[in-house]
Formats: sequence, C-alpha cells, structure tokens
Amino acid sequence: MSNIRKVILIILSVLSLMVIGAYAFLQVQLGRINRVTAGETEFTTEDFDEDTDAPDSISDSSLDWGEANHIEPQEGVINVLLVGQDTRQEGERARSDTMIILSIDSENSRLSMVSLMRDLYVEIPGYSNNKLNSAYRFGGFELLDATIAQNFGIQIDYNVEVDFDGFREVIDAVGGIDVTLTEDEVAYMSGESTYGRRHNNTPQSGLVVGENHLDGEAALVYARIRYVSTASGAHDDYGRTERQRIVIQQVFQQLKDQPWTDLLGIYDSVAGALTTDMTNDEILSIALTAYNLGVDSIEEYRVPEDGSYSGESIRGMSVLVPNDWDVLRANLQEFIYGA
Repeated sequence: MSNIRKVILIILSVLSLMVIGAYAFLQVQLGRINRVTAGETEFTTEDFDEDTDAPDSISDSSLDWGEANHIEPQEGVINVLLVGQDTRQEGERARSDTMIILSIDSENSRLSMVSLMRDLYVEIPGYSNNKLNSAYRFGGFELLDATIAQNFGIQIDYNVEVDFDGFREVIDAVGGIDVTLTEDEVAYMSGESTYGRRHNNTPQSGLVVGENHLDGEAALVYARIRYVSTASGAHDDYGRTERQRIVIQQVFQQLKDQPWTDLLGIYDSVAGALTTDMTNDEILSIALTAYNLGVDSIEEYRVPEDGSYSGESIRGMSVLVPNDWDVLRANLQEFIYGA
C-alpha cells in the first residue's frame, strides 16, 4: 500500500508540473500581444474627415438622438470589438476602417457579429458630433467604447485591434481563404478597371470569376474594395463591410475544426500584430468559451440597416443619419441580446 501511495504521489506531482508548465508557456506566448492599459489612453484634439464639397444638409440642432436606452450587460454574453485601422505613421492612431462587434453568447451557444458603419454620424463624449470612426483616432479603445455605449446602448467588454500588416498575417496563418468573386471584383483587384488602377496599389494576378483562394495580400485588397458592388448589390462602404464579414466567416470556417495544437501554431505567427486591452487570463477564458460553443457559422448584422438612414452632408463630411435612433438601438439590442 505504501508503494502504491508513492506511485500515485509521483504521478500527481508530474501532472501538476505539466499543468504549471503549460500555463507558464501560455502566459509567455500571450504576453507577446501588444497591450493597451486602461486609463492611460492619450486623447487628441478633434478634426473632421472632410470628403465632400456639398453644402450642409443638416444641422446638429435639427437632430433627434432619441432616449438613448441602455441595456444592462447580460449573463453569458461577451462583446468584443474588433478594430481594423490603416496606421500610416508609426505609433499614431488612424481612423478605424473596420468596427465589428463580435458577441459570444455562451447561454445560447451563439456567435454573432455586427458591422458598424464608419460614416455613421454620432455623439462622441467630450467632442463635437462626428463620424463614428473618428472616436478611435481621438481616444482609442476607451473613447470608441464610450461612444458605442452612448449611441447604441451596448457595453463593449474587450477590444482587439489589428492593422493591415496584421490582417495579411492572420489570413496567411490560416492558409488563405476561399472567396467567390464577381467579374467587377476581379477587374478591380487585378487593376484592370479604372477604380482598380486608382485605388489598388498591388494588382493581383491569376484571379477568375467564381471561387478563388486568396492569400493575405489578396484578401486585404478584397476586404478594402469600396467602389465595386458585391454579388448582392451592396456598394461603397456597405459592400466593404459585407466583404469584411465574408472574410471573417471564412477565417472562422478555417479555424473552427482545428485542434488546439494547430491553433497555437497559428497564434504564434500573428501575436505580434494584435493589440488588446485583455489580460492573458481573459484571453484564455474567452478563447475557450468560443471554442467550446461548437457553432458552424457566425450570425451577421449591419448598423444601420438598409432603408433606416439617410445620407447627409455636414461640416464638409458625407455622413449617415439614422431615421430613428430608438428603433436602431432596439433592433441592435434585439440582435445581440434577444432583448
């Protein structure tokens, strides 16, 4: 009996050391992600993204912002804001090109994502009313989260930011993605169309109408297309947000059935391209929760919806103004929370 106890103690000791070692390894690996510490954000002066010569069609005094109904955070739902930006100068924040709320609902085994249109005209706490994507430039995660809370009544729990270089690395790390291209999209990405030559600095070769396997560079060109309609007819920034959701869906399809060992290898190649306000333990917890949901796809939504807004001009900016802020908030909250 004494020998049996010794064997059991040795086995338990070895297992404990293995668990401790694995945890320490993960902590070191997760420590490679760039971190933003809460309360240490540097706020900038405001400016306006002047993109039109049209006279003002609205004034701030004429806008109705509604009742700003805020929904309380719900048990089992975690909202992670994915931010994509084109950092043109080292160390400086640009306006956020992409803002997607990824919601993980462990109570209902559900993953969902909401694209927030960057030209939506919103109230920015401490600043003048402006385009939604200006909030990230002025005050990073902190101000963007506060802006989303004030305008949409949604609490953002965590944030993850990736720049264009990081986007390429993520796509390449998962082995590329399969995307169906229209004739216009092929012409744009190949640099054969007028818009393609004007806006696409890296023409892609070998593309065909129909299904294509895109590497990181090609996927980035695809995700940034604004001036060519999608197969569904979405144009301009509406088409771009649709393509971004397609890319995320395809990346998800590549990852959802991968074993943890392969996921760690993929993470190893992209860690340095990510920035977050999450701790290592929070990352592990959220990743494990999402991995264990066992869902086959991510539900999609866009704010604002078609037919729920008008295009306006103010301060030299082309902006989107919701027809009814209360309806917009209620629909968004219903999609995320079922509230």
